[in-house]
Amino acid sequence: MALRNLVREEGSRHGQRVWSLRTPGNEPIHAFGVFCQKNGDYSPRTQKRYAEAVSRFLDYLYEAQVFGHEPVTARHLNSVVEAYVHLLRDGSAGTAARVRKHTKTSPDDIWLAEVAEALDWAPIKPNSFSNTLAAINRFLLVCESLSLEAYEHARLFGIEHQGQYVRLFKALEKTMTIPQREITQMRQNSMLGSVAKFSGKGLKRPQRLVASTRPAQSDQKRLDFPLSYVSALINAATSWRDKALWLLLAASGIRTSEARNLLFEDIDFDEQQVYVLDPSGRRYEPPRSVIEQPRFKGRAIAQTYLFPPLRQAFFQALEQYLKHEYVPVARPGEPRYLFQYIEPTRRGQPLVNASDAAMAKGFKKAVKQAEVPMPSNDKDWSPHSLRHLYGVYMLNDYPVAPERGLFGLELIEVQMLMGHANIRSTQHYARAKHHRLAAKLKTSDEALLGLTVEEKSLLPLGVIKRLESIQ
Repeated sequence: MALRNLVREEGSRHGQRVWSLRTPGNEPIHAFGVFCQKNGDYSPRTQKRYAEAVSRFLDYLYEAQVFGHEPVTARHLNSVVEAYVHLLRDGSAGTAARVRKHTKTSPDDIWLAEVAEALDWAPIKPNSFSNTLAAINRFLLVCESLSLEAYEHARLFGIEHQGQYVRLFKALEKTMTIPQREITQMRQNSMLGSVAKFSGKGLKRPQRLVASTRPAQSDQKRLDFPLSYVSALINAATSWRDKALWLLLAASGIRTSEARNLLFEDIDFDEQQVYVLDPSGRRYEPPRSVIEQPRFKGRAIAQTYLFPPLRQAFFQALEQYLKHEYVPVARPGEPRYLFQYIEPTRRGQPLVNASDAAMAKGFKKAVKQAEVPMPSNDKDWSPHSLRHLYGVYMLNDYPVAPERGLFGLELIEVQMLMGHANIRSTQHYARAKHHRLAAKLKTSDEALLGLTVEEKSLLPLGVIKRLESIQ
């Protein structure tokens, strides 16, 4: 992620990755360094993501001249900070167009249009929005803490300061009540156990920057990969590994991170079963090539269900991948990760810590080659869309008793199969039922068209109007 004004550097200290940020004048940004240090307890992947998100935020602040020679007012500082949410949401083009449209009524906001155009950013992806804001909010809290610390030091050394300390960021002044479910989780995770006492209600925390103005996604949007194009996608794959991986994602609905964690012993070739296990519970030491902690969101059951149309194709592709591309593990006792890099420079290394961007690169090429229609949100298809395909199919179209018109598993059954911690995540896949309803109405209308005039007159007015529009 390139920066326009600042220089981000990545290094290592005592075997750990560290990041630093410098201005064009080679001056270090102290607050960024402190922020990265405070993230030391996070996973390496989260540390990197937070460092990138905050360095991009600081690059925006620099473009907005917050770090200029002239000090900015607290009002302008907060305007710049709060406008960042809209820039992330709408991107540079959308932000600049909106600001310039209202320039006559709000001439003071023209700076935002100029900053947006200079940065030339695309809108952030919806699934990255909450993580990005979490990093920014954490950084704002760090800055607030450093500012308060400087104020207290000044008082300690007798430096006069008019008035009491005032918060830098207005976004931190507002508070929100912590939901009861989070309070329960806090109690369960407390190291003090039953000794810790939490109030049953009324606990609050700073509200911080929120994405409340982000347009809600419509249930009509289909983000599941079209089943009819799976065959074309697989044919467009350039390796047996990709064929096997994509077929597995579509057939089982497991996450890409779960697929990368798979070992040979997780595959039952005789029964054609795949098991997803928590990598932290493995009885082995990770190889030196595996530095980061593998991602795992948890599952209620380890066994997956691969629906037959794709299950056989997956095991056929897997057989060819193991025969032509897989490199056997050389060291005794080293875990045998199923999916490996096949590129010459990293051939045979486990794919367990590959980035999502790297995983999506070949997928996007295959999608283009297969001429798959764009999703309804006009974004690119990703391997994760195959998981959506599975969820939508199992919840809406799985043939339970087709002779009686029964399709789709129960919500809680699909939740277990997909490993969702919250059933509300599974409910998102029910959107395809609108299309099933439309199909039923179409079939019903065709039958109703054969009724006599007298029979039609007995129908509800809404049905009569719909039939008239069809005729």
